[in-house]
Amino acid sequence: MTRSTKVACAAIVLAFFSLAGAYAADPKAGTLTCVGLYSETDGGYVSWKAADKTAWAAVKVGDVIPANAEIRVFVERDWIEVVPSDKPNVVFELTGSASGTVTKKVADILKEKGRTVELSKGTPAKLDSKLKDKLQVTRYLGRQIFMSSGGDARDIKYGDVLELKGKVKIIAINNTIDLMNAAGAVTTVVGPLSFTVEQVLTNKSLYKFLNVQK
Repeated sequence: MTRSTKVACAAIVLAFFSLAGAYAADPKAGTLTCVGLYSETDGGYVSWKAADKTAWAAVKVGDVIPANAEIRVFVERDWIEVVPSDKPNVVFELTGSASGTVTKKVADILKEKGRTVELSKGTPAKLDSKLKDKLQVTRYLGRQIFMSSGGDARDIKYGDVLELKGKVKIIAINNTIDLMNAAGAVTTVVGPLSFTVEQVLTNKSLYKFLNVQK
């Protein structure tokens, strides 16, 4: 093997390990991000705990849950929706159970199939035609109800696409919902409040009732 060949091989090996190291150092690899959360009572907060910790911490929307952690739901009607931090189009839902506390490791959740969500990629320069006169749910806190123009009602979940004439009901105080339009712009609405999708799309000022903590 010539000297130049050895140098080339060494460069390839170094490049490989550099890429491998970069991937291993990626803080998002193997983690989950909370995109939706509903907790019925103060005592029923969904929580998480890292393997090297003894205390549980309440999950908040937007939290990045470490790869070595586990998530706990101990109220039957509570739920949490999470996505891989580096792959937001796959969502996993963990719900409470009448038979007792539900606990799952992040690593085990990531092994599940999950639900695939087609997320909008619209920009001001290139609107997403699939979201024309519609909004997509990108995050939510608390239970939100969507009523279609036909009168059908359902719980709102991450990735849902809401039609123009539909109505959203945010049930509790300080609960929020993030809604994205065809241009990729996101509007956050704070409850309690009932409003139509059309009101958000036309930039109508919505009343927001905030319970400010002193």
